[in-house]
Amino acid sequence: MGATRCSKVTGFNTFVIALLLSLTFIVISWLQDPRTLVPLVRVLDNKNRFLTTGSLNTTEDFGVFGPEKGLYNFTVVTGLMDIGRGSWSHQSRTYDQYLSYLRQVLRLDVNLVVYVDRKGQDFVEKTRHGRERHTKIIVMELVDLPYYRYKDRIAEIMNSTEYKTDNVLVQYHLCESYIPEYDIITLSKMYFINRTVWENPFQTSYFVWLDGGYSHGKDIYPKNSVWIPKGLFEYSDKVTFIEREPVKDYENKTDRLHKMTTGSLMGGFFAGGGQVLKELSQMQVELMNEWMKKGIIDDDQGAFMLLYFRKPSLFHLVKGEWNDVFKLFNVD
Repeated sequence: MGATRCSKVTGFNTFVIALLLSLTFIVISWLQDPRTLVPLVRVLDNKNRFLTTGSLNTTEDFGVFGPEKGLYNFTVVTGLMDIGRGSWSHQSRTYDQYLSYLRQVLRLDVNLVVYVDRKGQDFVEKTRHGRERHTKIIVMELVDLPYYRYKDRIAEIMNSTEYKTDNVLVQYHLCESYIPEYDIITLSKMYFINRTVWENPFQTSYFVWLDGGYSHGKDIYPKNSVWIPKGLFEYSDKVTFIEREPVKDYENKTDRLHKMTTGSLMGGFFAGGGQVLKELSQMQVELMNEWMKKGIIDDDQGAFMLLYFRKPSLFHLVKGEWNDVFKLFNVD
């Protein structure tokens, strides 16, 4: 009786252990499968500590793409680097906020080159899962950017009496007037796209810059994330910009443009063929050298306006607003 009972108990225990092992295997497989729900996502905060982001917990968040439906004859370039914006007293946004904005760009079914710091790399890889062969991730830190060497000089300019005098940007405490890192990262958009043109990982002849934070989470992206551009490729010998207000209104104000609140040319999007982008990039490098010598600094939008006045034939301007990229340049 004792032996029989022990045998039954042993058999029952074996069954329970086997069941638990099976369940454990199923759970582990489920967690490792990027197509399933992942309850917790680890994201690094500004101090390189892992945070739990409960909102990033759906299949779509991790970029599980279906069959290829996109147009792959052009390259989109984007980027995200932490410049400490979450701790600013004005115009602050957290790194997690920018990750949520970036996710919309990463979901586009296009050839995509992403310049991202190390703390964002894992997020980009997960979100682009299923489009690896249409994705190039380049991990860089802010200090790696060519313009970072000007950081101290930019800070010196921003603190100078001449720069602060009659400067509307300073009066309104706008970030481009007192945060060197902001101007460095925005001016580096031309570096990112120029480097991509030279390396050309997808062997395309047309390139698009789209801010990693473009639209700030607004639902303006193409249906099913399939972008079929229109009104761009036929102007491949020019750089297309969205013109929010007439740039020519500032033609006689170029000497003080860096002290004005202007947004005529939107810096969050521009596009063109490889050759014209190389030329514009070189022009910006020369402009930056001039600025450092003359004690001038501005962000990307101010730089683009000055470059327009130097060689307007390089530019194709289309009337529109901040969030009109897919309204203006998408087949649907």
